[in-house]
Amino acid sequence: MVSLLPSPTARRRHGWLLGLPLLGLVWVAATLHAQPEVERAVEASARAASSGQQDAVDASGETWFRLTGQGRDLVVKGDAPDAASRERLLLRLAGAGAPRRVLSAIGLVEEVSPFVWTATRTREDRIDLSGSRPAEIGRTALDARLRAELPASVALADEARAVRGGPPDFPSVAAFALARLQALAPGGVATVRDTTLGLEGEAAGPDSYETLRADLANLPAGYSAGRVEIRPPRVAEFRFGVERRADGGLTLTGNVVSETARTLLRKAAQEVAEGASVEDRTRTARGLGEGIDPEALTRFTLQAAGLLREGSVTFDGARLSAAGSAVDGQAVAEIGVLLRERRPQGVAPGSLDLRAAPLSPYRVTLRRDGDGLTLAGHLPDAAARERVLAAIRPRFIRERIVDRTRLAEGAPPNLVAALETAIPQLALLASGELAVADRDIALTGTSLYPESGRRLRTSFPAALPAAWRATASVSTPGAPERREIDACRRDLAAETRAHPLHFAPGSSAFAADFYPVLDAIAALAKLCPDLRFEVAGHLDPPGSRRETPSADAGAVQTTASIDKDAAKEAAGRSAPGKDAAKGKDTAHIKEAAPGKDAKAGKAAADKNAKAAKGAKPAEAPVAESEPDIARLRAQAIVDYLLQAGAAADQVGAAAGAPEAGAQAIVFTLRG
Repeated sequence: MVSLLPSPTARRRHGWLLGLPLLGLVWVAATLHAQPEVERAVEASARAASSGQQDAVDASGETWFRLTGQGRDLVVKGDAPDAASRERLLLRLAGAGAPRRVLSAIGLVEEVSPFVWTATRTREDRIDLSGSRPAEIGRTALDARLRAELPASVALADEARAVRGGPPDFPSVAAFALARLQALAPGGVATVRDTTLGLEGEAAGPDSYETLRADLANLPAGYSAGRVEIRPPRVAEFRFGVERRADGGLTLTGNVVSETARTLLRKAAQEVAEGASVEDRTRTARGLGEGIDPEALTRFTLQAAGLLREGSVTFDGARLSAAGSAVDGQAVAEIGVLLRERRPQGVAPGSLDLRAAPLSPYRVTLRRDGDGLTLAGHLPDAAARERVLAAIRPRFIRERIVDRTRLAEGAPPNLVAALETAIPQLALLASGELAVADRDIALTGTSLYPESGRRLRTSFPAALPAAWRATASVSTPGAPERREIDACRRDLAAETRAHPLHFAPGSSAFAADFYPVLDAIAALAKLCPDLRFEVAGHLDPPGSRRETPSADAGAVQTTASIDKDAAKEAAGRSAPGKDAAKGKDTAHIKEAAPGKDAKAGKAAADKNAKAAKGAKPAEAPVAESEPDIARLRAQAIVDYLLQAGAAADQVGAAAGAPEAGAQAIVFTLRG
């Protein structure tokens, strides 16, 4: 029999091999346990050999080299001020005895251009610095400045070399860059190149993306933006929504794929809002499903939101849904068709929760302008629409008719009849609008003919069905402005009550404060062409005294001393005529006349008054008081208003005797 088991001799010969793995484990453990102690001993020996040397300190006052034990070897890093300092350091370290070898990674401080410093976020908790740093700033001091911008959990590995030629205030821009780097995901890079700062990488989140864009607009003084390539963050679920508010405005929510897309979205939203406010709450992000066109998605969402009175249309990453109150019943069906049949490619239909709220107020508008006639708003049914269009077409043959009406319940009674009555009135205008709100209807616009405009203002309200309230406001280009009769009366009363016109005793000459009042009354006469202004003069109080320009400047007379001949003579002086044109006794005439003649008359009166100074008083005959002075004053006012632009048949002196006890000119409106 042959045995297959190894012999005892063979087992003794190969048994020692079984102990080799165990021996290896023991050796590795001993090495790992002893190596840190060896490295610390090597570093301590090297520091002792290099301490106290003057050439081991750089311009900032810090040691310019770093020592690291690597087993029994010593690694030396740093930037020596010059080659001689480097050689002396290496000789001292080699003679320290503890290191087996000295591995040098020492460079020399030199001038560089361009200056480049780079910070890279290699992990969530680590940032590596490379490139160059100014030699005049010590590594330790710079490290302390930069760590102030970082969380305590983030490690900072600085391998930048000391060089000459760094930019001004480098610590500030480096700290700014590290703070911005926290908003980038791992792999992000911040670079200072001379006096520019660049950022590259993916934003850590949607808010970080917006913050970075804002921060880069406010760089440290003396620095400008370099290469900036910040990618929007990727979100797990890309969302987008448009909310229609009760005030008609829109609120945009969710994500957009880029800043360009946001700009286009805002512009389109303004058109849908039709003048109402648009609030943008979107954030830029990536993550929209492949095959979905972002522009088609936003355009579709806005189109559906435009059919809402209040509510929202949302995209949740895969489906489109709508909820809220539609503008009318027709809109409910239209939104449903949009979501089921016309949604963007790659998007699934979502939930639909819509209702049609009653219209309040019920509105219809017809607008005529240079582009044609536009019909908008709501009508109760298709038959009503056809009746309205049938009333429009014969009267607007050469114009383009645009029908934008929608169908909805809730129309006021006799709506179509009211529109059929009002449309011919709109056809009389060169441009205008017919606006219906429940049972109120307003016609506004411009007419080429003043008479046509006046007729519309009176005939339009009377032509409408019972229970309808109508207003018409029609203007004529180039025609003078007209004012309502009641407004004319109120304005005249307010003007004359605030500034009553009192003539000086015995005089028909205008005082300086007459002219603004009379100018205002003349302007009012132009705005109220259908009214007649009657002017009544006033008498002087009995026994009143007046100063008269005479040879005796001190003469003082009473109005009782004015006899009939004197009154006639005064009227002759005040009325314009041949003698007045020749300059005979023109002081009163020119003072009562408007414009240049009035100013000249005032000057003449002043001159006569000055010339009369020093004259002695003179007695005048006493006679009974007459109303001639009142008529003279009224006629002077009428003459001024005629010359100021009032129509000849619009102003005149009041007939009859002046009102007893009147102390000022009285204006009365007739018509």
